[in-house]
Amino acid sequence: MSFSWQGASGRWYEFDVARAKRAWEPVGGIYMFVKPGDLPTMEAGGPICLYMAQTASFAESLARHDAWGAAQSLGAAEIHLLVINDPQKRAVIEQDLFKSHTPVLNRQSARPPAPQMGAAAVAPPQPYRGYGGAVA
Repeated sequence: MSFSWQGASGRWYEFDVARAKRAWEPVGGIYMFVKPGDLPTMEAGGPICLYMAQTASFAESLARHDAWGAAQSLGAAEIHLLVINDPQKRAVIEQDLFKSHTPVLNRQSARPPAPQMGAAAVAPPQPYRGYGGAVA
């Protein structure tokens, strides 16, 4: 089974669909953790990519992936795979797909780190001074 995803460039990429975890091939490519669409009607808008990444080896990256549990809790039941051995081509295609899809688990992992306490810490809030400048 396969499914095609469109990049921001308008180009379509055909991914193989795996419905269960298995022994993965030691080849490079792009993978997605996907919540299936409402087949056969696709009334819900089709499959939803919850997480996307590239790897030099599906065997190493997918054996025990940290994001799979979170993706399953959001409804993921499929892993979509696109074999691309060339790392430069893989990076270009991944960026094309990222520009047209916004996987929720990628957004969460891209959050900036929390501010550190210390010399560079943000100043504490100041008391309300009202309209006249006097402390309330």
